[in-house]
Amino acid sequence: MTTLGQRIREHRRRAGLSQEALARRMDVSRQAVTKWESGQSAPSTENLFRLAELFGTTVDLLLPSEGADAPAAEAVPPLWSWSRRRPRVLAALAVTAGYLVFYLLGRILWCPLEGSSLLGWLLWERPRGGESYLYGWLLSSGLFWWAMALSALTALLGRYRLSVTTCAYFLIGFLMGLVLGPHPAGAAMGHGHYGWAFWGCIYLLSLPMGCWRNGRGGRA
Repeated sequence: MTTLGQRIREHRRRAGLSQEALARRMDVSRQAVTKWESGQSAPSTENLFRLAELFGTTVDLLLPSEGADAPAAEAVPPLWSWSRRRPRVLAALAVTAGYLVFYLLGRILWCPLEGSSLLGWLLWERPRGGESYLYGWLLSSGLFWWAMALSALTALLGRYRLSVTTCAYFLIGFLMGLVLGPHPAGAAMGHGHYGWAFWGCIYLLSLPMGCWRNGRGGRA
């Protein structure tokens, strides 16, 4: 009976792909593809669906339907099952919670509660003080919310390394902008703070770095 590894090899050859090319398309190492085809290991459920999509077939046709490999076919959950999506949803919620903690810390540090309701303090009170410039700029420009959405979305898509990298670079850029951004000599000309430039440059680096880390790490 044809094994799962043999079917992967057959479909790969029909598609005209080398093991190296398939590994790049799947974001895994070539060694992982070799192990799949030799039967030393099996692709994860997510990678089974990606293989089926890449080869233009279905998981049911890719997996053997009888014999020793039959339990594996039965174990594959539906595409939109909670068991497949749960890790991604939890990762996205964790990322969102991290951004909201940052948001609340900024409110506590730079938004006085006096004379404002709790709801007003949470949503509308404007940051005050010289050190609040970068925090206020991120909120007023909407970039804080866009950054949070990007990190959460990449987590939902299973790009965990990219999601974590964007979070880390967001915080690093903010801290560097907070420390190195003030420029009192330029205040008279409206250029008293360059925190936005430090943050922007560092945050933009998170995209290629995160993609590189995601591709380098791969998924077996």
